[in-house]
Amino acid sequence: MTKTTVELGQYPLQVRPEPLHLRPWTKRESIVPAPPPSREPSFRSSDQWSQKALAAESELPPVDRGIGAWKFLFGAFMIEAFMFGYPLNYGVFQNYYSTHAPFEGNTNLSNIGTLGTCFYYLGAPIATYLVRRYSRCQKAMIWAGFAVCIVGLGAAGWAKDFGSLVATQGVTFGMGLLIMYYPIFNMMNEWFVERRGLALAVICASTGVTGLFYPFLLEILLNKYGPATTLRLSAVGLMVLCGPCVFLFKNREPVTRDHKVPATDYSFLKMPLFYLFCLAGLLQGLGFFFPTIYLPSYAVSLGFSGTMGAMLLMVYSLAQVLGQMAFGYISDMRVKRFWLDERVPVQLLLFVSTFVSGIAIFALWGPARSLGMLIAFAIFYGVSSGAFAVLWARMSSTLSPSPAMALTTFSYFALMKGIGNVVTGPISSALISLSPAIHRDAYANGKFKGLVVFSGACMMASAAVMVVWYVGKVVAGRLRRKGQFCECPA
Repeated sequence: MTKTTVELGQYPLQVRPEPLHLRPWTKRESIVPAPPPSREPSFRSSDQWSQKALAAESELPPVDRGIGAWKFLFGAFMIEAFMFGYPLNYGVFQNYYSTHAPFEGNTNLSNIGTLGTCFYYLGAPIATYLVRRYSRCQKAMIWAGFAVCIVGLGAAGWAKDFGSLVATQGVTFGMGLLIMYYPIFNMMNEWFVERRGLALAVICASTGVTGLFYPFLLEILLNKYGPATTLRLSAVGLMVLCGPCVFLFKNREPVTRDHKVPATDYSFLKMPLFYLFCLAGLLQGLGFFFPTIYLPSYAVSLGFSGTMGAMLLMVYSLAQVLGQMAFGYISDMRVKRFWLDERVPVQLLLFVSTFVSGIAIFALWGPARSLGMLIAFAIFYGVSSGAFAVLWARMSSTLSPSPAMALTTFSYFALMKGIGNVVTGPISSALISLSPAIHRDAYANGKFKGLVVFSGACMMASAAVMVVWYVGKVVAGRLRRKGQFCECPA
């Protein structure tokens, strides 16, 4: 056994081993591991990444200032003023259609104006999805929407029946606005960051500026040339005025063919503050449209002429411009005084807007018996109510600073107002029918009492939503100080 063991133990020494350099080594049999692959990243530290990002940012046009931002803002101002301002002044067409053949006595004429604007509101979530999905086609979308609007308005000049008028001046023009607008708003989020509220205020205020002369111009054209020629002239005029402005729109950051669009962040759906914003917007939208629609009729019921009613709308438009500019500027302010910490809370501005609107409706419109009170109502209501839509930009940035999420949340706020726009007609008809007779000694002349109470109550309820947010924040703060955990809207 010992000898065998020795022989076996010495056996490897008696065999000449195969030269190592001739043996076909495999990767699995290799004793010495292969050296790791060379790793030479283009940037070896986060500082170098930051330097490249800063260098790329420095090559882009500046935000909130510069010729690129101001050219974009001018183009958006013109498009909003004349394109979106056209369906907002549809009341002039409605008055003409209702008193002239072939549409005289038609009770559904208001649907044309509603369709002209409701697509812009109700189709907002779909439009923003398409803008995000096909970001390389944003400029093409603007051109396509602009062309659809012009074609719809021009084709309305050849409409001979009510259905054709609905399809052209209503549906086609409204779809064109929907296709054209949301790429513009997406670009606005790129060009304006710190001054986004003011930029949106300038854009929204443009409809108030054209409201000072648009109704009178359309009324002159209708009385002189009729609706067919007026619609065709309007199509040509909008093409001449707004067509060159489309060339001013471009993305601040170039969108290349291999550009990858980040997935839309829907985390805002988990934020209670988002639902409070939507509820406040829905309530405000339900009460917003009644005063502007019925203020001229209310003035006529008091014995004033139709010209005075148009003058009240002009005062309202001017006050709306001032209010939107003021609220937009304040929403961008950074204050470090009293209870404020940097930017003015948008919730506070929303409360002021809706609360003042409600007070103006109850205290000025309802008991109004003189032209002076109606003018005062037009001023206070114009300054406060028109500011709500201007605050959508800051409402979005309050939920998230991401431009992608800002556009998505913006579309939901527009949807809430669109619901109010659609149901305004049926609700107003039902409220007017409750008391069709005029009683000079009654509140709101009796006939308009339901409208005044409903509109004012919606504004007050919208303001109450912001009070609920504030109370919830205070209670959550106290619970945190006591060591208890509580989630509360920011």
